[in-house]
Amino acid sequence: MNGIKKSIKAKHIVSLLTALIMIITLSSCGRLNELMEGWKDEFDGLIDQIENEENPSPANARKGKYDFTSKDVNGKTVRLSDYPDAKVVMLNFWEPWCGPCLREMPDLARLYEAYKDKGFLIVGVFSATDMDGDVKQIISEYGIGYPLVRQQGELAAFQTKYVPATIFVDGEGNLLSDEPVVGSQDYAAWEKLVKKYLG
Repeated sequence: MNGIKKSIKAKHIVSLLTALIMIITLSSCGRLNELMEGWKDEFDGLIDQIENEENPSPANARKGKYDFTSKDVNGKTVRLSDYPDAKVVMLNFWEPWCGPCLREMPDLARLYEAYKDKGFLIVGVFSATDMDGDVKQIISEYGIGYPLVRQQGELAAFQTKYVPATIFVDGEGNLLSDEPVVGSQDYAAWEKLVKKYLG
């Protein structure tokens, strides 16, 4: 019986050593680091969500369905409650590899600058966890002044097969639009919707 236990123990040790060798090998090519960063972001988002649900306070109590807590590309926590003056929030789901998403971003940046003082906020939401460098470059290249956050927590509940896809919510995260706007739009089309929701 002891021989069987020793054999099983030895197999576990060999398995652990094999896994360790694989981890060291993968980390040398950098891919593991990218995967670990993505997993860390998802895990951190889940922890934030659990903490907010377990310890609600006036500052972080859940309101509407899309009253989110997420992280930006630098790991900074971003909450809808960080923008108390927002009346209309445009949640624009995009990806850094998506051509139509990138084509409309200069118009979105202009739109945000034109209406931010009237209670309008854009939040760009992306899920690609291995393209942080690309996201930072896009922010710089397109002069993005609105927050870009990860699709985690409450934002992960939004599912569509397409990007870009956009929904409008009020300052508490309640839906204003019945259906998402799927696909990119030009400045004039977005401005018409923004004016409609701002009243």
